[in-house]
This record gives sequence, C-alpha cells and structure tokens, in this order.
Amino acid sequence: MAPAHIVFQIGDPGYHPLAEQAQTLQSWIGPAFSYSVYDGRDAFEHLDGCDLLILMGHHKPGDSNASGPYRPLLAVHQEAFVAYVASGRPLITHHAGICSYADWPRYGELSGFTWRWGDTGHSPYHTFSVQVHATGHPITCDITDYIIDDELYYQVAFAPDLPLTSHASADWNGKRWPLVCTAVGGRIAGAGRTAYIAHGHDMGSFACPALPQLWRNTVAWVLGDR
Repeated sequence: MAPAHIVFQIGDPGYHPLAEQAQTLQSWIGPAFSYSVYDGRDAFEHLDGCDLLILMGHHKPGDSNASGPYRPLLAVHQEAFVAYVASGRPLITHHAGICSYADWPRYGELSGFTWRWGDTGHSPYHTFSVQVHATGHPITCDITDYIIDDELYYQVAFAPDLPLTSHASADWNGKRWPLVCTAVGGRIAGAGRTAYIAHGHDMGSFACPALPQLWRNTVAWVLGDR
C-alpha cells in the first residue's frame, strides 16, 4: 500500500516563512508519508492523489508574493477544492491560511475556519501561555499546557454548521480564544475531518516544544490513524 500523500499549499507576501515551515513539518511528521509543496492555487491542480491537504498559504487579493501578483482561484480550482472536501478527505488549516481568497468566501466555509475582515484580528507578537483542555481527544495526547512566542489570533470565524471542538486556548483582552480546533462534517455533504492550528507566525513560534507532538497528533487524527 502506498504511503499517504500530504500536499502543502504555501505562498505568502513575506510575513511568514512558509517554505521553511513546510519543510520543518515534514521532519516532524516523519518519513512514513510522501509530500508535495505547491504555491497558491497550484495546489488545487494536484489533489487527485492527495490524502491530506494542509492549507498554509496567505493569499490576499491585492497582495503579491515571490511568485508574482495575487492569483485568484479559477473555476477549475474552486471545483477541485469543493470535490476534495466533499470526498471526505481531510484538511488542516495553519495560522494565516485562514486569510486566503476572500474574493471566494466559500473557501473559508469549506475549510471551516476563516479570517472575517473587520472582526478577526491578532495580538502583537509576544510570549503567552496556552491552556490545553481535557477533551480526551487524540489531538492532545501527551500534550500539557505550554508557552509559545507568537501572534494570538482572536475572533476567527467558523463555518456556521461546523460541529467544533476547541482543544487549546489562550487569553487576550480579557477573553479566551480557541487556538487548536477540530471538527468532523458540516460545510458540505460528505465532508470529513478538519483541524485548525493557529500557531506559527515564524520559526520562533515553531521552536515551541509542544508543536511537533501537536502536529503529529493532528496528522494522525485527520488521517484516521488514531
């Protein structure tokens, strides 16, 4: 049986070291999988053999990145993403991956997690404590409360029909905000497992000792191995 194939969708205006982070994630997740990395909408042209799609890219209308000006999702990319989610195959959305393709709102609805302009925001980069909840979920196996250097995303919008569980959260401006979430279903008929990991502004954030285990747990869970 061929190993599960993981596709990383990256690309960024320069705020986040996504290529380096995707490489680091591959080292954390390990050699039992095969991997591909694509910029922006190119990832949606390679979903036929994809067993797990990890959305990391930060693609905002009006922005440019190293590959050139913003490239919106064409109908062929939109249809491929819809078909992928409806097939029950899993997703993980990472940090600013929620900010992409605001000119096609269905994108955020299908992932389950999105940046709502004028509402969602983030704290300044700082050191903060994260509380791990006693959900009994495999995603938090062997993980206890931790400290991280990062931006703290707040008021992330969730798809209205998403059966969401928050597994870790932190305080900002007197409120507690979910930072690690999972769900099964919702979004579209046939949808499977989806997860959101808000951590990861830079490689300093990736230095948090809890993250390698968190990512291994998340990949194992969305792929149904635990």
